Amino acid sequence: MGPVFTEVDIDAPREEIFDYLLDFDTRPFLYGDTVENFRLLRLNSRGVGAGARWQFKRKKAWADSAITAAEPPRRISERGVTGNYNKTTSGTEWEMEETATGVTRVRISYWTVPTGLAKAFDRMTGGAGWHRRRLDKAGQRLREAIESGREEKVEVPVAGGNRHATGVA
Repeated sequence: MGPVFTEVDIDAPREEIFDYLLDFDTRPFLYGDTVENFRLLRLNSRGVGAGARWQFKRKKAWADSAITAAEPPRRISERGVTGNYNKTTSGTEWEMEETATGVTRVRISYWTVPTGLAKAFDRMTGGAGWHRRRLDKAGQRLREAIESGREEKVEVPVAGGNRHATGVA
C-alpha cells in the first residue's frame, strides 16, 4: 500500500520539530486513539535505534517501528513490520522543509509492502484511506504540540517490563 502522505505547516523552526520527533516517546500522543498497547523497545527513546511496538486499534494488528536514519534537521526515517506474523514491511518518513514565509512544512509519508494474502486483503479493506486519516490527525497533533509549546509526555512502558532504576544500590 501507498505511499500515503499528508503535509502540515507549523509555525516553528524545523530544528525544534526535528528534536520533538526524534523522541519516540512522543508517538502515543501523535497517533492518539488509533493505537494501543504502546511499548518502547529500549530505555533510551531518542535517536537512531529508538523504536516501539504497538497495536492498531482498527485492525488489531501489531506493528514495530524504529528510527533507522536521521538527517538533522531535515528528515527522520523509520522502518518496521506489521500485519499478521509481522510479514508486512512498513516505513514512515518525517520530512521538514522551511518555506519562504518562515513556516516549516512537515511531510509525513507511510507505506507498506504486504506479502501473500495480506496484499489482497489490504486492497479489499481500503487501508490507504484509514492510514491517510491517521496521518492527518498525527500532523494536526504535531502542530498543536509544537505551536502551544506543551510537553506532551505519556507514560510509556518499555517492552519486557519496568527497567527504570529504583535508586536502591
